[in-house]
Amino acid sequence: MRPLRLIPQLHPRVWGGDLLARRFARCARTGGGIGESWEVHGDLLVAGGPDQGLTLDELARREGQALLGKRCPPSTTFPLLVKWLDCRDWLSVQVHPDDVVARSLTGDPSARGKTECWYLVEAEEGAEVIHGLAAGASVEDLARFQGRKILDFLHRQVAHADQILYTPAGTVHALGPGLLLLEIQQSSDLTYRLYDWGRLGLDGNPRELHLPEALRSLRDSRPEPLRNLPPSGVGQPRLACPHFALETITGSAGWNPAGLSLEILAMVRGEGQLEVEGQTERLLPGDVLIVPASAREVHLELPAGGLVVRVRLPEPS
Repeated sequence: MRPLRLIPQLHPRVWGGDLLARRFARCARTGGGIGESWEVHGDLLVAGGPDQGLTLDELARREGQALLGKRCPPSTTFPLLVKWLDCRDWLSVQVHPDDVVARSLTGDPSARGKTECWYLVEAEEGAEVIHGLAAGASVEDLARFQGRKILDFLHRQVAHADQILYTPAGTVHALGPGLLLLEIQQSSDLTYRLYDWGRLGLDGNPRELHLPEALRSLRDSRPEPLRNLPPSGVGQPRLACPHFALETITGSAGWNPAGLSLEILAMVRGEGQLEVEGQTERLLPGDVLIVPASAREVHLELPAGGLVVRVRLPEPS
């Protein structure tokens, strides 16, 4: 199979800006307000090649392990969602359920929870994230209070470019203004809001809160630290969880997926060139490609200062 490009979906958000248009030339200029660009998701259409017009889910069902790899658990939908986020304003204070809670709340036995990870591409000076409970706080504190008062029980961290933050399902969190990032997550859009800064949505109405569902989803999680992710080289994941593993690549490299896992390559900085079994693809800033697990020879050329985030399915525990 050849490498896959998908047609991104741009999602307006009340907290979105115009960085996705200004930083990534392939994004149409929309006048701002675009918060998310979905790059890899089962509903997205293949762009170009013999499979053009199929959704990723349709292609995955047809190709099976040739695309997904031996590590992919059985499923009728693609397991991951990868997207760019442009945070011009605070996102809501929110939480995502784990698999068990997601299935209980939705009544869908195949529902996924949402564990996610952020790679911070840009961070304005003083940009912050809310992540986890403050020292001495508990889920019971969030159940007793509503509105802005809950901010007193949450942990804030100053964010910097080229840091990552791992957010397991059940962790209360919010991204602050001045951040451009890549998000890797389970393929789920279950989000339960606890607080939304008293603002109106794009439709002019207050955005819905989901307090009962959020409280069922919350865990007494201590904050994960924002940390730098030094280049790891191919085959040495710097972050691995039950749902995905990721690393950064900053120099030219070659490898063989060996049928184990699909690979998602996101061009964060610079321009590069990807060659898979003799077929060459140019990589521009913001490009995200899928390399099938069945690919035998993969070679990536990066210039000085170039950076790619590589995502795979993890080794079985």
